[in-house]
Amino acid sequence: MKKLITTLFDRILFTVSFILGVQAPEFMQQYIQRLSGHLDEAKHQLQQFQLIADMRFNGDLNLMIERYQRNADNAIAQTANVISAMNQRVTGFETQLSQLQNYDYITQLYHFIRQIDLVMAQATLRDFQLAVPIETGALLTGAIFAFATLSLQAAAIGTLKISIYGIRGKSTNKSNLPQSKKNSKIRTVDSTDDLIVKSKTKTEQALD
Repeated sequence: MKKLITTLFDRILFTVSFILGVQAPEFMQQYIQRLSGHLDEAKHQLQQFQLIADMRFNGDLNLMIERYQRNADNAIAQTANVISAMNQRVTGFETQLSQLQNYDYITQLYHFIRQIDLVMAQATLRDFQLAVPIETGALLTGAIFAFATLSLQAAAIGTLKISIYGIRGKSTNKSNLPQSKKNSKIRTVDSTDDLIVKSKTKTEQALD
């Protein structure tokens, strides 16, 4: 019965892990869509400052930022920092989007894990819609995730068993220690009694 329950639990765990792993490509796709939306919004905001750069600095946005930063007016200097941060945001979004769209699936997955935006990922997860993809990459991800989960489960159970056996072994040794001392004392008493008997015997023989 115990073996049956264990086998059933392993199968359920494998199935659930496989289903979750299969969702990885769909989650990544919905993340890309959200990333694209943020990129479009950031570009739209930056475009307003680009128009000013086109009119006053020959279209050189970096020159405009540099001039603004050196301006004595603190408000204009702070505006330069806002424009610079916005420009870096657009560049970062473009780089990340390119890496998630223009490479093979394994490379995309690597860049997704390495460069994931946690805030954006949480928003994607909140609005995530389940799907049943039948692509090779999705099935491969599901299988790897399922086997990895079972391996972690087996390792955790093995570690737990070793810890339990170690605790039991220490308890057994401690419980045997008083008994060993007691047996040692009994043997000592027995040896003393034997010496007394032998001494009496020799004394009686000498008197005879």
